Amino acid sequence: MPAIHEKEKVLDGRGIVVSYKQDTSCYYYRELIPGTKSYRNKKIEGATNITEAKRLAAVVALELSGRLPETKQRKPSIKKVKNTQPIEEAVEDFLEYELNRVKAGIIVDNTHYHKSSVLKKVMLPYLQSEGIQNTRQIRETTFHNYLIYRAGLRKLTWKDEILKIKDFINNHLVKHRLIEPEVAVSKTLFPKFKIRMDDLLSNPPISKGDWTIINREIRKWVKEGENVRNHRCHLWRVLFWTWTLVAKNSGARPEELRKLKWKEVEVRDVGRISQSKLEQEMAELEEEGIEVIGDDAPSSGWAANQNSLGREERLIAYITVTSGKTGQYREIPTNLGSVFLRWRDYINTYYEKHNIKRSVSGNDLVFGNINNEGKTYTHANFILSWGCIRKRVTDKLHGNKFSDEQYSIYSMRSTFIQDKLLEGLDIFLLSRISGHSPDVLLRHYDRLDIRERAEEITSLPFGIKKKEDVKVELYSNKQQGQTKETPKLWSRDDSNSYKRTARKDRSAINRSKTATAKEQ
Repeated sequence: MPAIHEKEKVLDGRGIVVSYKQDTSCYYYRELIPGTKSYRNKKIEGATNITEAKRLAAVVALELSGRLPETKQRKPSIKKVKNTQPIEEAVEDFLEYELNRVKAGIIVDNTHYHKSSVLKKVMLPYLQSEGIQNTRQIRETTFHNYLIYRAGLRKLTWKDEILKIKDFINNHLVKHRLIEPEVAVSKTLFPKFKIRMDDLLSNPPISKGDWTIINREIRKWVKEGENVRNHRCHLWRVLFWTWTLVAKNSGARPEELRKLKWKEVEVRDVGRISQSKLEQEMAELEEEGIEVIGDDAPSSGWAANQNSLGREERLIAYITVTSGKTGQYREIPTNLGSVFLRWRDYINTYYEKHNIKRSVSGNDLVFGNINNEGKTYTHANFILSWGCIRKRVTDKLHGNKFSDEQYSIYSMRSTFIQDKLLEGLDIFLLSRISGHSPDVLLRHYDRLDIRERAEEITSLPFGIKKKEDVKVELYSNKQQGQTKETPKLWSRDDSNSYKRTARKDRSAINRSKTATAKEQ
């Protein structure tokens, strides 16, 4: 390695600027590759002294990390004009670019909506309160009061907003040279905070008692809608009631259900055996002198045979949803067959009652606005209605004992996952139908109530004798190297153990155990 002429740390110790004695006019940026003992190196173009090299180090660091395209060698200019832009214009340009990405299918419309909300409704007012008008005014200390400004929100909300602001800074301001590069890579740009386990309980599962209260209040709310003159009011309330039933019993995300189409729902009659109906039909046959042969004892399983005694209709629904996060399709079996049929019949009756010449088709949205060309309702519509119901029953709800947070619209998804965990459903199967990895399920949703398994934990071994066994010595420290061969042990057929361990052919083992004439 050549001898070092000058060396100084930059970017809070992330890398160093160095020049070598063999050519003191050239400066290089070096940084350690995480997890290795190797370094990334790049020449700092345009630097004539250590001060200029330190100033340009941030640009080179971004080029090495892939955030900036590598710049061609340029001659040092006598006068540099730094680019700047009003913050509002920069945000509009960034959102216009993001909208083009939506049209190209790179990101979904919901992603663009959330970025726009954070940048326009949160970041811009904050920067105005800090006196920031242009992009070049943003410094390492600009966002130090951000958490104080957004006090009262969940830490997960802070994290989500900061990630979107960082995305705007790194992918727009830095790329267009509208901000000092060292500001973007500063580790102290945003205040740090820790997310604890209780912060993950922002959408607590709904207890059985509270769900009964909520569901009854929704049905009461639907009944009240019949007296409203605008028929669209009752339509929306029935839609929201159906939506909550599907959300709670499928575990699908709200945005997945908003985009669900009728062709993605399949209802099947798997049947079931009813004990009372079975006894009634058997009694009727015996009265007619017909002997019933066979064991038709009811079970909790399906009754595929349409002619089985005691069979009743049992409708299940397969829901195929597309994850908005990963784009992955997954199929969810549910007991919602009758719910979907009731909702379909209601829509068709609504069409007929209001002289709309159409009926439900496969390409229609299940929860679309049929008075607005079947377009999707906004996420805010569902949040407002959920807040209305929650407000009506606030004094009656007991809440989740593991969290002080209120039930949110995502609590129905948490309820489904926790209920399935309590029922003992295989976690890998649950991860497939919920769209989460097993690790995420355990970290976010495994809030099992220990009382559900209290009997198992507190069981006492009444009348059970203690099991005793005897240790068989394989060796003795006093008599090393000596083996006591017992004819009884050697006479045992242990070919199966050979087969398990070495996976040899049993016939080959038997041949190897047979002595030849010469050996005898």
